Amino acid sequence: MIPELSRVIDPAYTAGLTQIPTDELRAKRVECSDLENALSYVRRLAQGRLDLLVAETKRRGSGDGGDLAGLVENLSDVLGDGVRGPGSGRISQELDPPDHLIDPLVAELDAAVDQSVMASLAELGNDELSAAVIALRRYEDSLSASRHGLHDVIDSLNTELARRIAGGEESITAS
Repeated sequence: MIPELSRVIDPAYTAGLTQIPTDELRAKRVECSDLENALSYVRRLAQGRLDLLVAETKRRGSGDGGDLAGLVENLSDVLGDGVRGPGSGRISQELDPPDHLIDPLVAELDAAVDQSVMASLAELGNDELSAAVIALRRYEDSLSASRHGLHDVIDSLNTELARRIAGGEESITAS
């Protein structure tokens, strides 16, 4: 877990929210939004790698695996599986996470299953392929758990800001 995330999900980060200035509260919310966007982005990368590994596992199970050309031929189907229709169900937001958050998260992803493993997918032995699937699932589970913790923090920040707005302490348009 990257240091920025560890600091934000520590209970000390949200301690005393009712006493901090609104500008600081909003700054915390922006920081958390950047972290959430970075986690979401890297989680999608991990899921893409996992989709490829699982597809190769299934292909091998049906006797078709080990052929990179065959996997590439079906790439759009593999990576498009489970994609939802238009609209995410979430409020649209800027999704340009800062590099200082993306880079260490991608380094963690590469430590789980490096891009070189993905590039040599057709040559991997079945045990190596299974180990890569397990490693990516663990990493993706870890990211998901971190995101849930971060969402709890974001909820706390939003609740406090909403309380201030509803109580007339703060304007909704203040930045």
